[in-house]
Amino acid sequence: MANSVDVQSIMQEIRERIRRGSAPRDQKQNESTLASGPQQPEIRALEDKCRVLRSTQTLVGRLPPEPPTMRGRIGAFLVKAVRRSLFWYTPQIQAFHASVADGFEQQVAALKTLAAANQQCLQILEGLSRQVARLSAEVESITRRVETEAAAREELTRRVEEHSQTRQALEASYRQVDMKLHHLRAEVTGQATRISVLLKEARKKISTVSDDSLLRRFSAEDKHALDALYFSLEDRFRGTRDEIKERLRGYLPLLRNKKIGGKGMPILDIGCGRGEWLELLAESGLEARGVDRNRLFVAACKERGLNVSEGDAIEYLGEVPSCSLGAVTGFHIIEHLPLEELIRLIDETVRVLKPGGLAIFETPNPQNVLVACHNFYIDPTHRNPLPALTVQFLLEARGLCDVEILYLAPYPESFKVRDGGPEIMQRFNDYFYGPQDYAVIGRRV
Repeated sequence: MANSVDVQSIMQEIRERIRRGSAPRDQKQNESTLASGPQQPEIRALEDKCRVLRSTQTLVGRLPPEPPTMRGRIGAFLVKAVRRSLFWYTPQIQAFHASVADGFEQQVAALKTLAAANQQCLQILEGLSRQVARLSAEVESITRRVETEAAAREELTRRVEEHSQTRQALEASYRQVDMKLHHLRAEVTGQATRISVLLKEARKKISTVSDDSLLRRFSAEDKHALDALYFSLEDRFRGTRDEIKERLRGYLPLLRNKKIGGKGMPILDIGCGRGEWLELLAESGLEARGVDRNRLFVAACKERGLNVSEGDAIEYLGEVPSCSLGAVTGFHIIEHLPLEELIRLIDETVRVLKPGGLAIFETPNPQNVLVACHNFYIDPTHRNPLPALTVQFLLEARGLCDVEILYLAPYPESFKVRDGGPEIMQRFNDYFYGPQDYAVIGRRV
């Protein structure tokens, strides 16, 4: 028949494709197969053959056109005769041809479905590949971070070990220093005892000789017997230099506003102690000097380049010319004095101040119950707590005006009570955790 189709070759090609698709392959061959086939051009070729096969189905049993020649008419007659003789076989051939065409079309449809599935698998594989690449990059980043952190941990461990060794060495050194300090304290105590015995024996011998100058010298030495002890007490309980300087810094604006601290308005700090206030004034460019009767304090201040003299505050003031100072300051000194000496101190202060000069005295605040009952007596040289109103009255009574009270250094908020009702809490916190110190500030007319 005309336009016949080679069914055998088509079926063989289908079987070969199926065999190649089901044969075992390694991972790389599977990826290659998925990537390479079946491709669209091959499927289109199979679809063309399906259409040819389906078109030839209609030609089975159909008579060809009758030629106009005699020979053609004879041939057509014979063909008709054969067709009539094969009437029972022609439908079977047509049915077989239709079945083949249907099967072929189903195979092509399956191949198209497989191609679409392969394409989807490729897309999935590409997505998975991208995710694997991203996860690989994240794993590499995490690995680098872990390595960095491990190195940092090792370095930290090494430093901790070094610090531990250093701490152990420091602790051993501290123990040695502490032992030496205790030994020195014992030696100082022994020396003080021996000196006291020697002074006592010397007085007995000198008392038989009429030499007042020697007696005065021995009496003066007695006043310095506890200098070292008080120096240690200040270092232990007063606070660090930086803390004290920060607390005293609040007085600087007051001095600047009154133009105090220049050459014409110098400042005298009585009982200057370790010299924090004098150091702060020097750093601020203000002219000041100090006086203290503790020799160790005086030596420590002079080592820092401060202008300090050794002597009793009241006696020193007695030698200062009248109306020659811009300010007299005394921080935690008036609580050491009996009333008569305190009055003398105030009187001398008023005398030496220039008009407009200031007197500033700071002292513990006995209105704070903890200060009045406990903190005040940490320093055994303190005599009596002085209420702010009493000191204010004394300054006004001895000639100063505009005397004001400035309350200082309240306890931190973390100390205060939070329970018990607003009024009770306020009163309790005021009396127990209120200002620990106060200052009285008076001006000479």
